[in-house]
Amino acid sequence: MAKKKSSKKKKKFKLLKKLARGIYYLISQIYIVIDKIIITPLAKLMLLAMKPFKGTSKPLDRLLNNKLVLISLSLLIALIAFFGVDKITEVLTNNSADIIYNKQVTALYNEEAYVIEGLPETVDITLIGRRADLYLAKQFQNDEVVIDLRDLKPGTHKVDLKYSGSVSSIDYKLDPSVATVVVYEKMSESKKITKEILYEDSLDSKYTISDISFSRDEVYVKGAEYKLEQIATVKALVDIRKITKPTVGTTTLKEIPLVAYDSKGNKLDIEIVPGTVDASIEIASPSKEVPLRVVPEGEVAFGKAIDEIKLSKTNATIYGNESALEKISYIPVNINVDGLDKKTEYTVNLSLPSGVREISTKSVVAEVTLADVKEKTVKNINIATKNLKDGLTAQAASRSDSVATVIVKGSATNIKDASSENIQAFVDLQGLDKGTHKVKVQVTGEDLKLTYTPKTTTVTIIIK
Repeated sequence: MAKKKSSKKKKKFKLLKKLARGIYYLISQIYIVIDKIIITPLAKLMLLAMKPFKGTSKPLDRLLNNKLVLISLSLLIALIAFFGVDKITEVLTNNSADIIYNKQVTALYNEEAYVIEGLPETVDITLIGRRADLYLAKQFQNDEVVIDLRDLKPGTHKVDLKYSGSVSSIDYKLDPSVATVVVYEKMSESKKITKEILYEDSLDSKYTISDISFSRDEVYVKGAEYKLEQIATVKALVDIRKITKPTVGTTTLKEIPLVAYDSKGNKLDIEIVPGTVDASIEIASPSKEVPLRVVPEGEVAFGKAIDEIKLSKTNATIYGNESALEKISYIPVNINVDGLDKKTEYTVNLSLPSGVREISTKSVVAEVTLADVKEKTVKNINIATKNLKDGLTAQAASRSDSVATVIVKGSATNIKDASSENIQAFVDLQGLDKGTHKVKVQVTGEDLKLTYTPKTTTVTIIIK
């Protein structure tokens, strides 16, 4: 029995010994392979790299010539290279995501027959896959996002958007992926063109736009019926800034855009055929030469009167609308003479009357000379009426109520020319109805250097 146990132990020992030899052989073979493929080439490379430094440092030279040190360094470099390659492989093989923003949507439908509302202009595309594939997929961004509406009839529909991605290993997700669209039949009608002048103030102030004519008077508007009903006007937007060298005469602007507006002035998204027109623009420069007229404001010192007013310029040329120029007979030069007691010069900036865009003279110098005040009485000035209501007539209650006496004050030189021909007397009947009324007499005179005071202060007027 003891012999049997001893025999079994010997067999087990021999088996373990063979197994150990096999493991040792396997490890030695692996070492030989690693030594041959990795360690030995790296060691040779290091020896080659250190050759220029041989002899410069004996301790370092002995250390690098030590086989164990070389094997350890080579193994360390091999491990670093292994983990680096492994990391790159992991980056390239693991799934990741990227986004293509604002990709244009292409809609397929009959544009001549239908109008589509609710179409998204752009979508965002999320790409999911390996990094290497993502990089490749982003090189094919010319692929189209398509929404196919060719089989749809008028009404509301939900339609899928499709993206033909070129890389099959990538998962593409669209946002939005579905669009709710409304299909309308396209209608059309003709509309007259009206003009709208933009940036007219940029034109030289001496010029004005006298007329604009277009290459056509009407255009066609196309769209859904409810949109056509909203159109109040179609305007040609004439941008004056596009006239490079404006001069008096006719100039042409090409391809002026047309825009449709509703009754509230909101721009409508509607098709206009054609979308532009040409315009012939007439540029004029209406002008008129008028005198400068001094208008004294206030009263000079007691006992004094304005004897003479000299202006550095007596006339000016004004530019503006013809209708406005016709109403202007002079340009006022306002000066404040209140309390003035000696000869004085004023520099006055001229104001532009309504409708005037430019004036040849911006400012003038006015020289005022004083003299002792004199007085003159002018009699029998006929009294006129103003602001009488339509359908009524007015007459003086007596002969004395029809004429006025006026006291004129000024320098001796100026008052000698004052007469009933250049003095006006009137009564203002604003708001008065039928009956007998006492009204105030008012007077004015052509020579503004003089003062005019009515001696007849009130008269009786009968309104019928």
